[in-house]
Amino acid sequence: MELRHLRYFAAIVEARGVSPAAARLNITQPALSRQIRDLESELGVSLFDRRSGRLVLTGEGEDLLVLGRALLARADCLRERARALQSGDVGIIRVGVAPLTLERLLPSFLVGFRRQHPKVEVRLFEDSPGNLWSRLKRGELSLAVSFPGHEGLGSRLLFPVCALALMSREHRLARRTTLDIGEVTAERLLLPSRQYLTRQWFDEACRRQHLTPNISLESAVPHTLAALASVGHGIAIVPSHTPFNHRALHAARVSRDGQALGAWAAIAWDPHRFQPLFVKHFIEQLARHSRRTYPGQKHVNRRAVVVAPAVS
Repeated sequence: MELRHLRYFAAIVEARGVSPAAARLNITQPALSRQIRDLESELGVSLFDRRSGRLVLTGEGEDLLVLGRALLARADCLRERARALQSGDVGIIRVGVAPLTLERLLPSFLVGFRRQHPKVEVRLFEDSPGNLWSRLKRGELSLAVSFPGHEGLGSRLLFPVCALALMSREHRLARRTTLDIGEVTAERLLLPSRQYLTRQWFDEACRRQHLTPNISLESAVPHTLAALASVGHGIAIVPSHTPFNHRALHAARVSRDGQALGAWAAIAWDPHRFQPLFVKHFIEQLARHSRRTYPGQKHVNRRAVVVAPAVS
């Protein structure tokens, strides 16, 4: 059954005859009559009583007309919805983000995006950087914001992140803006757990330099590391978009061979899947937002060379 058959059926009833309906639909009367006979044959019932010399709805025709009009109305709603989606007015975006990036980047951006696109629902999914790209490739997410590993995906760079060494302002290294990894590993260290890319960059740099870090604590909570560093319990290694008390702590970039340890955060999507216009708006507006302001920009700027050693 095709929707046009239902439209023809409803048009005949509304026009009270085949001839006026054919004129309204801009088709010939024989063609319209043939379409209605095809519909009756497919449904297995007679829609009109033709014995009286004029078309009169049968009981079955009256019953099916109600359902037919309901289906046509739903089809019209579907078309309107599709037009709205195409124009970028209505839809759902599923965005996967690593916890710290979610905390530091998305809240300020979402306020403006919701104001401009009130009918677009943004659903956020928190996950580790390593899982985000896999979930995106499986189709569970529309977009993902994370770090290197998005090969084969469409992507836009957002902002750079580097490894920071946080220490109390009384620490002997507190006047330095950059510390080589060899200097850092000689200190008592407070490190993020291995799920963090910052920790993976740090470990790989140590391995390449044949260094053994003096680890005092490993924690999954960067705020805990910063709190301990502020009271002089060691140097905390955290990503540059970690919030911390600037009055109590001094921050220095961690480098290897003169280059900061880090990478660029990116927003990525599956290029083989259709992206509605509102998703493209989200990508473009988040990229613009990240150019204007991004977490940690006081410690690393967009022109800085930020290179993370490949994790083997």
